[in-house]
Amino acid sequence: MLLYIHQHINLPEKLKIEHLASHFNLSANYVGEYFRKFAGESLQHYITQYKIKLVQQRLAYSTLTISQIAGELGFTDESHLSRQFRKYSGVSPVEYRKSKK
Repeated sequence: MLLYIHQHINLPEKLKIEHLASHFNLSANYVGEYFRKFAGESLQHYITQYKIKLVQQRLAYSTLTISQIAGELGFTDESHLSRQFRKYSGVSPVEYRKSKK
């Protein structure tokens, strides 16, 4: 399931509980419990953390704009990415990028 999430991280519709349940032949009610049992954290938390790590890599090692990164990773828009990034990283994407130069 982790590999599937990594391969489809830019496709939010493929990361929904209903889709994962169907893909892995699990009950939609059981997907979250199953994931937590094997990964040690909630599915949503894992997906968000993984996306934030990818954003950090792109900010540090690419010249993509924040808007381009947001589009690539399936965030609604740049402000959604910025809010999530600040929540999990403690700094804005712009501040993070400046600190890595």
